[in-house]
Amino acid sequence: MSITRYGYRDAISGFFEFPTDNARRILPRGIEPVEPHHGTSILAVTAFDFHESEVGEYGELVYAVIVPPLVRDGRLPKSAFYPWQVATTTKAAREHAIERWHLPHWMDDVEMEFVREKGRLTARVAAEGAPALELRITDHSWQPVSHLYQSFQRDDSGSYMANILFEGEKSEHEEETGGIVLHDSPFNRDIVLSEVFETPFRELWMRSGCQLFDPLVKL
Repeated sequence: MSITRYGYRDAISGFFEFPTDNARRILPRGIEPVEPHHGTSILAVTAFDFHESEVGEYGELVYAVIVPPLVRDGRLPKSAFYPWQVATTTKAAREHAIERWHLPHWMDDVEMEFVREKGRLTARVAAEGAPALELRITDHSWQPVSHLYQSFQRDDSGSYMANILFEGEKSEHEEETGGIVLHDSPFNRDIVLSEVFETPFRELWMRSGCQLFDPLVKL
């Protein structure tokens, strides 16, 4: 299989501190979270506004725990993720990601709204007809990048890793100007809402770029 390309208008991500006990309840046995402080792990929340893919335009929301990367061939990823819940606005996008990437999904369409303001982008997500979360990310300085990330997946068929190259304009900072609102919803059933820091210690915003997946590797 060749490289798979997804073009996006915007991709925003916030890194939020939450308890390692919560992270370990999410992660499968044998995978440990990265701890910025003892007892604290990292919840990564990412929202994509895709305008180009094999299955058309769609929005996507990803909940992931930051985990240690797997270094091969001298390539050091910027970060490594274990996504435990992915949600999309279309059935076609969901079926595509499950079949090709073995990603765990929220099995109904969600509603996503991207609100663009000067220096700020907000993604609002609703599930089962009710608000699930609101992610707000701000910008800083912009530069063109080509950065490698990793994603680890596990399902009944085995364990997998994907190398993902993000290309486009990127703003990344730790100014603590963004935020998240998590609603009491079945969508957030795996998270103890009161224990998630509402302000991200790191904010990432990619725009006018693409996400390039290498063929999936079975571990």
